[in-house]
Amino acid sequence: MQAIERQYEPQIQAELAREYRKLIRDYEAGEGVKYDPEHQRNIAEILERMAGASVRVFGARILEQGKAHGLVLERKDFASTLARLAQRYVAMEAFRRHITNITETTRAQIIRGIARGEAEGLGVAGVARFVRDLVPSLSVQRANLIARTETHGAANYGANGAAKETGLTIRKEWVSAGDGRTRDDHAEADGQIVGVDEMFDVGGEGLFYPGDPGGSAENIINCRCAVSHIVDD
Repeated sequence: MQAIERQYEPQIQAELAREYRKLIRDYEAGEGVKYDPEHQRNIAEILERMAGASVRVFGARILEQGKAHGLVLERKDFASTLARLAQRYVAMEAFRRHITNITETTRAQIIRGIARGEAEGLGVAGVARFVRDLVPSLSVQRANLIARTETHGAANYGANGAAKETGLTIRKEWVSAGDGRTRDDHAEADGQIVGVDEMFDVGGEGLFYPGDPGGSAENIINCRCAVSHIVDD
């Protein structure tokens, strides 16, 4: 998962920095800080590639393990199954919402930066310099957060989806990271076992798997839990 994050995080960072600087130029030119459809398209393309890679890699791991339990599936069928899972994931309404939220947050952060600069009595040029100085840290921090969160959700979706594709009788278990950074609700969910199509109860919220994009930000951002599968004989 970290390898996938390292591959796509610089792309996310570059796109965020590009958009931050564009919005600052627009402000300087007196054009306001407007919604930019190009930014949403670019973010969508990066996240779709990243999610697709995560689904395929982690789905393949499960299918390989399924072979040890008698799964009969040719390599070409592996590929088509994983491609179908990846397509389903990126088409999910919750995943598309994440893309919209990311692009709206980009604009909102620049607006907040401008408001801070103006509150300090800076002129247009001064405000632009002030906000432009924030771009490196903003883009690095957000790129890391986005890459980790979105890779995590897609990977667990791929693992769970592939487990169902095996045709085996399976249940799933919530496995927390089990360290000092683990959320209390996630630590309490550790070891919880449910049916493969059922939701885990995580702090009163239903999640199909760790990082489920349909979950609240409090439950999925920076989550490091995993889903494990139990084959019933």
